[in-house]
Amino acid sequence: MTKLLLGLQVKNNAKPKRKPIFLKIAPDLTNEQLDDIVSIMSECRIDALVATNTTLSREGLKTSGVAEMGAGGLSGKPLTKRATEVVKYLHDKSKGTFPIVASGGIHSVADAMEKLDAGATLIELYTGFIYEGPLLAKRVCKEIIKRTKS
Repeated sequence: MTKLLLGLQVKNNAKPKRKPIFLKIAPDLTNEQLDDIVSIMSECRIDALVATNTTLSREGLKTSGVAEMGAGGLSGKPLTKRATEVVKYLHDKSKGTFPIVASGGIHSVADAMEKLDAGATLIELYTGFIYEGPLLAKRVCKEIIKRTKS
């Protein structure tokens, strides 16, 4: 991955107007793999890390028949806890040396604040935005403003 990302950076930096590059990772990575990601981020100077993408895990699901649907990525509420753990682990390991965009399982203001408290710089709403509606973004922003004023 390092060779690929370094090559991408060389091409990107040669352009008249460089584009930021974000690396998005799965929540299924082990701590050792997350350690490798921290090293890769440093070596390749990627602009930000998005933690996390969809999971292949079906652990903790209560809905029957999900396994029969296939091995595709699962998003939303089943990711909430693990996504926060990954954000916190990466932030602590990297000592905050790169921005982390928290993604995965953000369905409420509390979920968003938990990700920010774990060390995320930004949050990405996707599945939560679909299920909770566009006012979720407004509620999260209001809470962030409220926190910054206090």
